[in-house]
Amino acid sequence: MKEQSKKVINWALPYLAIAVMTYIIMYPQIISHGVILGTDSIFHFNRFYDAAKQIQQGNWSYFQSNYSFQQSGRIINAVYGPLFAYLNGILLGILGTWFRYQVISSFLVYFIGGVGMYQLATKVHACRRIVLLVSLIFLCIGWLPRWELAQNMNAWGAALAPYMIMVGITMITDHDRPVHWLSLMTLMTVIIQIHLLSSIFFTLTLVPFFIIGLILSTKRGQMLWDTAKAVMGTVILTGNVWGALLMLNLHNHISQPAPFDMQINALTPSQFTSTRQYLIYFCWILFALQLVYVIFTFKRSLVNNTVTIMGTIILLISSTWFPWESIQKAVPILQTTLQFPNRLTVIAYPLLLVGIAMSCQQLIDAAPHDRLRLRLVSGLLLFTLFQVVIPTTTSVFRRTAIYESDEVLNSSTALAWVTNNSKSLRRSVHTDYPGQLLMKVEKRVPDYLPIPKKYLNRTYVRSYAYQDQVIRHAKDFKHTVLPKGRLCLSWNAKRSGKVRLPIITYQESRLTVNGHRLRHFQRSRVGAPYVYQQRGHNTAILSFHQSAWFNVLLAVSLIGLTILLAYGIYQGLIFISSLFKTSIRA
Repeated sequence: MKEQSKKVINWALPYLAIAVMTYIIMYPQIISHGVILGTDSIFHFNRFYDAAKQIQQGNWSYFQSNYSFQQSGRIINAVYGPLFAYLNGILLGILGTWFRYQVISSFLVYFIGGVGMYQLATKVHACRRIVLLVSLIFLCIGWLPRWELAQNMNAWGAALAPYMIMVGITMITDHDRPVHWLSLMTLMTVIIQIHLLSSIFFTLTLVPFFIIGLILSTKRGQMLWDTAKAVMGTVILTGNVWGALLMLNLHNHISQPAPFDMQINALTPSQFTSTRQYLIYFCWILFALQLVYVIFTFKRSLVNNTVTIMGTIILLISSTWFPWESIQKAVPILQTTLQFPNRLTVIAYPLLLVGIAMSCQQLIDAAPHDRLRLRLVSGLLLFTLFQVVIPTTTSVFRRTAIYESDEVLNSSTALAWVTNNSKSLRRSVHTDYPGQLLMKVEKRVPDYLPIPKKYLNRTYVRSYAYQDQVIRHAKDFKHTVLPKGRLCLSWNAKRSGKVRLPIITYQESRLTVNGHRLRHFQRSRVGAPYVYQQRGHNTAILSFHQSAWFNVLLAVSLIGLTILLAYGIYQGLIFISSLFKTSIRA
């Protein structure tokens, strides 16, 4: 029994080390009880609060945002990680405050990413010391820390990328069964339910692995069939996502996200920071040495060659050395879709780090009795770890310090209104009523707004139009959420006449004003309806009509996900039971 306990402790030590490193990175925020309100925090907090209120009130509205985004009824969650939003809503409901939510969710992102990198490096048979060091380095670079620093959704793509690369490596190493369709289906389903852009990155990354695996496979027909099963299963399990996008775009002209200068947002060498668009010089040198090593040992390992060459190409594409200035002029749609070339590092970093783990292990294996070589390799990785962990922890400290200042917010990007009372703003992230924060900070975002056809070719900033037409006037109306996902606006008018309501309507929206359903009405540049008010009290009720075919897709995907979850729990119980039986026998 004592021997078995030692084995369990020995098995758990790397995961404990990942948890400890996560705690070190987050330590400045934890001890100060500060909330880092970054570039995307308010946007995603609105999403998760809406989901939390739906769950709390039992008043479901899959499409309309009835509790958040100025209670405007605009559509966000249905086409942007819908089930992930509800999971975060559950987490927020359990934890109660934004501070507790941010700490726990940030820990989960770090830990999931760190464990994934650990499993990935273990898969290529690197020794535990090397595996652990590259995993800890991974925690501190790129987009992974950006969930804590700014609630950027790319952090979740970064956290899950190592698991995707494990699937890719299996494709080129397991010649009898290159595609494990259940694993591939589960991975792609999860990332699509979280972040659609990351799922595109994952798909494109797996293509080279798939081609190499198909060439090397001894059972190509089985590989193609397993791939087809994974694709079909993913389509079924994500019907709620692509179905919502299809339904919304069939009859509406949907606004694109804001465009960004891609050259400015490409990866840049830095002296002191390695998150988002920066990477310290020493990491560039380390990645360059990895490429040189692979070139000189090209025939030694197909896996090392593949991950290193792919990682290097993607890293260069994500950087300022790639001609993004010319590309964004030739293909302007990339400014609103990809937006930031440095997003590609969610793929490049784990590819290069697993390659480094393999190269380090090969150097050690070349002289297994040379302890100096092991110390040198470990020392190099340890030095790299210090190079990245100190700036990342410092960044957390600086951003937490801003929370204690008069500014409170770490970013003022696209903010429409912020309260002048910094004390009340700080209190709002610690109160058990998280909606208070969203009333004190309001952000303008153009994503998924319906643009009437006559305004499509007109030049105007849609986010400012939303601010002028919705945000500035929302407080002039009383908002009440009704059963069956309906939203009611009420107001008193001194005179009859035309008025614009601070809500967003789509072709599928149903609007009833003072008891009369409006079938035709004028809409503004962002979809706000113009209606005729009567003198005295007025009411308007907004609802969203889901197509019958979408309801079928939603039901099928939810049933499928429930079955998949039940199967996962069953397999988990079997694994735990086997560990328990082994422990008893010992």
